[in-house]
Amino acid sequence: MCTFADIKIKIMYKRKSSNYAIILLCALLTVNCTPAEKNKIEDPIDIYSIKKDTSTESGIVTISGENPIEVRERIAEYQIPETSFEAKRKTFYSILDTLYQLKTSTGQTIYNTVDSLNYLAVHYLVDILKNRKSIVSPLKHKLLKRVSSYDKAISVYSWEENLGVNMHTNICVFQYMGTNGELYTVFNADDDNGGDFNFSRSRIMSLYKLSSESGNPLYLANFMGNYGNKNHFKGSTILEIRNDELFFDYDAFGGDTKYFFMNYTDGEILTTSFSYKSQELKYTFKKLNVIVDTRFIFNGQIFERQID
Repeated sequence: MCTFADIKIKIMYKRKSSNYAIILLCALLTVNCTPAEKNKIEDPIDIYSIKKDTSTESGIVTISGENPIEVRERIAEYQIPETSFEAKRKTFYSILDTLYQLKTSTGQTIYNTVDSLNYLAVHYLVDILKNRKSIVSPLKHKLLKRVSSYDKAISVYSWEENLGVNMHTNICVFQYMGTNGELYTVFNADDDNGGDFNFSRSRIMSLYKLSSESGNPLYLANFMGNYGNKNHFKGSTILEIRNDELFFDYDAFGGDTKYFFMNYTDGEILTTSFSYKSQELKYTFKKLNVIVDTRFIFNGQIFERQID
């Protein structure tokens, strides 16, 4: 087994035709090192070390390991070395810079790296958003999207995963105020709802506080996504804050129905809107000269379908 005093893995990019060639260079300083089992990640410290290399177009150091799932587990265990909000934010932006550049790269070999970088970014963001400085100084990056409720009690930061497939899936990290007034964060990981639809990979378009009778803060989340280049969907769900936890399993539309969503294709238009005053959620579908509205009214507990 190896115990690493330090490990630096450089992901450098050199222009080659229209693509980037990825070169991995490892510099290891080891103590009491014996050969390791292939694909075995020996220690969380070998996952992370970010360095700038001004001699290349972009030189960022991050990832080790050939098994993405195991890398994810080690990243989750890893203690972030930076201590200040500003230093953590700088490192987080560096990771996003690398992910942004990898969007233009092709080839199956990059996706283990992309996956690990995504989860490293999540690890940093979950930590950063626990700091109240992130409220007065929200994070801004060309890869990052942020949506907040009007009362600022809940926000979501997201970016595209870039999995190398036609589907555009997203990473979503939520920041919210618990009922005790404390600030919390949660990474909305894979959502197992027993069907093909996966809300956790959607992009949140808007967040609205609902007039709740349950006693717990409820928020309408409108989302969107796609199943491929031409097949899209938009939908809605309710997020519930219970004490210091954010729950994604609320019976939003009755009958144990967490989500409502509609599919549409290129050439069709689907819009959503919500009225605070009437608590009305409306979907408007347009195709050629046909316009169809689907309406719901929130009754304090669930959204009820309105029949015209």
